[in-house]
Amino acid sequence: MIKLFNYAFYILCAILLLSTTSVSQDGNSWFSWPEGLGFSNHLEYSYNTDTDRDILENWLNLDYSKGIFSSGLRLEVFQPNDPDPSISRGKNRFAEIDYIYIKADLISDNEGIDITAGNFYSLFGRGMVLKSYEDRSIRIDNNLLGLRVTGKYAGFVLTGLTGTAANINNERKDIIHAADLEFKGWKPLKVGATVASNIPEVEGVAKTTMASFRAIPSFWNIDIYTEYTAKFNSDVKQNIFNGDESIIGQGFYGNLNFYLGSLSLLGEYKYYDNIAFTSQDGTIFYNTPPSLRQEYTYVLPNRHPFPLNQNNEKGFQLAAGYNATDETYLNAAVTLTETLPMDSYYKRLLKDSSDVETQLKEVYLQAQQDWSYEFTTIAAFAYNEENATKTKTITPILENRFYFGGVNTIKLVLEHQHTTVRTTGEQYYSDVVSIEYLRSPRFNVSVVAELETREPEKGRTVRRLWGFIQAGYKIGYHTDISLLIGTRQAGNICIGGVCRFEPAFKGIELKMLTRL
Repeated sequence: MIKLFNYAFYILCAILLLSTTSVSQDGNSWFSWPEGLGFSNHLEYSYNTDTDRDILENWLNLDYSKGIFSSGLRLEVFQPNDPDPSISRGKNRFAEIDYIYIKADLISDNEGIDITAGNFYSLFGRGMVLKSYEDRSIRIDNNLLGLRVTGKYAGFVLTGLTGTAANINNERKDIIHAADLEFKGWKPLKVGATVASNIPEVEGVAKTTMASFRAIPSFWNIDIYTEYTAKFNSDVKQNIFNGDESIIGQGFYGNLNFYLGSLSLLGEYKYYDNIAFTSQDGTIFYNTPPSLRQEYTYVLPNRHPFPLNQNNEKGFQLAAGYNATDETYLNAAVTLTETLPMDSYYKRLLKDSSDVETQLKEVYLQAQQDWSYEFTTIAAFAYNEENATKTKTITPILENRFYFGGVNTIKLVLEHQHTTVRTTGEQYYSDVVSIEYLRSPRFNVSVVAELETREPEKGRTVRRLWGFIQAGYKIGYHTDISLLIGTRQAGNICIGGVCRFEPAFKGIELKMLTRL
């Protein structure tokens, strides 16, 4: 029955797709799309032959705007959803309108008010206090259901909201109230402040309040962002810190960008001490501060990710880029994340007397040389130490790009990784070869093969091979289709320090995205 539903759904999508892309000989679509109406449909289907499991996920968005008013909804269909309960949120077999809003925008010449009722997303600053967002790659969706009002006047922007997010069981229980005030009227310096509180469903449990202040100076070739946040909870204050502490957690994030000719520099610093802002059951994270982690475009450097911990992290990231010539570009980055000292709020809360540990250390170097209009070489090197799995990796990478015919590109990427498990002393190797052909803007096809070589016992070599072929095609100007056939090994997918586990896969995977 599930597969029958899947096939019927595919046919329905195909009919809709054809009806909106049919074009007459004079180039005009015979289907007249209503003015002000927006449509997007995101479909993902996979069938794993090893587990005989098929998963269908579909998000259909409709938005309509007329004058000062706009509204929209999202129909979600899961048959079933991802089996990971932290992702599926109880939507194993699910077909409902799970996101709907109406908005009135009365802002003119950057002054006025807009009001949103229903579901919405919201970000204050860099997410130190509130980051309500969706990222389908990692299946994050902590949208709020409630009311948001934003007013703008004379360079001031004031936003107030109240809402509730869905927990791991797709239930909306805790209520969050938040307000943010920002002044943008003076270009050299912008300032802002945020306060937010979550109200637990259970009576007698104290609310948690977060407050922050940010300053964003900009002068000459320098841009700076700084934000400090403090956490308050009366139960923790009295029961853990005996009423002696006015706050129970604090955090700081700073960012500096410097530009001078062909040189660009980036410096970031973080200190996150017990600032996780969650629902009472701990399954909803309202805040996601900057993670200060490298996010690579290659396969193997991403093999050992480390998730963000809003309660127990300090560290920095430094990056530099330099155009040595018109044909040569160099960049480098170093990242370090450590746990907090014993006198931190978080470790005193847990009565943890452990010393500071290095959680993550990364170094990345890359050089790009454009030999001609037809040929480019990229050489990269990644070094990673990750404490959770006690691994150390060294990864050299070589990429060559060939351009021909104006619209054709061939990419050949070679990656080699040497991994050392520090607890056992085991060493193993991974190699990835990927070849991609791209005919802009319509078609692309890639072949990716990965080989892992281990020696669990001296003299006994074990090799495992994964590989897949993936093809993509653009229909018209609004539909992208991607088809993958083959195998992938298990691993974590992380974006911005937020991770989800991707199990081993062998089978077929289809993705289709349509925007009108």
